[in-house]
Amino acid sequence: MIMRGLKVVSHTIMGWEMPIINHDRYIFEQKIIPYFVNHEEFAKVLFVGCGSYTKHYEKWFRQKEYWTIDLNPMKKIYGAKKHIIGSMSDLNLHFKENYFDVIICNGVFGWGLNDKKDVEEAFAGCFLCLRNNGVLIIGWDDVPERKPFPLETCESLSQFQPYFFPPLSTTQYVNLEDETDKHKYNFYVKSV
Repeated sequence: MIMRGLKVVSHTIMGWEMPIINHDRYIFEQKIIPYFVNHEEFAKVLFVGCGSYTKHYEKWFRQKEYWTIDLNPMKKIYGAKKHIIGSMSDLNLHFKENYFDVIICNGVFGWGLNDKKDVEEAFAGCFLCLRNNGVLIIGWDDVPERKPFPLETCESLSQFQPYFFPPLSTTQYVNLEDETDKHKYNFYVKSV
């Protein structure tokens, strides 16, 4: 385990799953993921970005058609059995329109998906690949070094409507109890 401030970062060691333990991962793993696991209408899931701390997600989504995508070929070992080595900007090359029920993009914007053109293409691709009433979740860090531009200026996101996420009673989750926690979750729905 590596301590970074108050956050505990752990890794998969000798096959043991070692998730990250902090508030935003708690919200993600105890509120967001279970909601989609427990609702049958979210049967086809795409998870964008892989790491040692995401490997165990496939077990949680075992009753779903669970896909992962990551640009880094080395991250394949942390991906699903149905894994694509590629960029989120190229979703249209891998999936047909209206395919997914939910796309989860946590810790990608500002952590590699930085170029405005690539971001626009990525979220436009999400719109095309989501079915009507499909949900897009974007987890991102609202800090200058991890915010290549204001997310709200992303034109491709304007195709979506805000999605009211029942477990958190909001369309955007911000930790109001800890001002140092700058990780946010935005929820969108494709409504045509």
